[in-house]
Amino acid sequence: MPPSAMVEATEAGENVVTLLEPDEHIDHEVEMVFKLGEDLTPVQMCVGIDTTNRTRQTMAKKEGWPWLEGKGFRGSGVLGTWTDWDERPMEIGLSLNGETRQLASTETMVHSVESLLEHLNNWYDLEPGDLVWTGTPKGVGPMSPGDSVNAWMDNSEGERISVLNAVCE
Repeated sequence: MPPSAMVEATEAGENVVTLLEPDEHIDHEVEMVFKLGEDLTPVQMCVGIDTTNRTRQTMAKKEGWPWLEGKGFRGSGVLGTWTDWDERPMEIGLSLNGETRQLASTETMVHSVESLLEHLNNWYDLEPGDLVWTGTPKGVGPMSPGDSVNAWMDNSEGERISVLNAVCE
């Protein structure tokens, strides 16, 4: 995801989800995000919402174009509050208008952090400061203008360590 796609939260976890055109179908995908340090290992993490423009993704598929317009557009990577890296299992979740839509442990991720980094290192020149999005659990769904979206990451003791509270515009 290009840096121009990222939107950082305030210290209180406040942010905005930009939906572009109101008639386009935009889905939420909650994910754990980690930041690489000087030695290219995780040093910080947060909860993030990777938004996907299904309307543009479908059009690109039909025309044989890359899906880039559906992913990585300006404002599509909505980040929560940062915390120090902790390799223990975390629980990530997302609610839309007060209803929990996504909830899962990072233990159930298809790929471990180590395997993600190994794979990415084979294809890209990773650098300190790069952000890695780890994938989303089931429950992906659409958002509309005015929706309230809350995402969180809890540590193994149940302490909330990263938050994201946003309104869809």
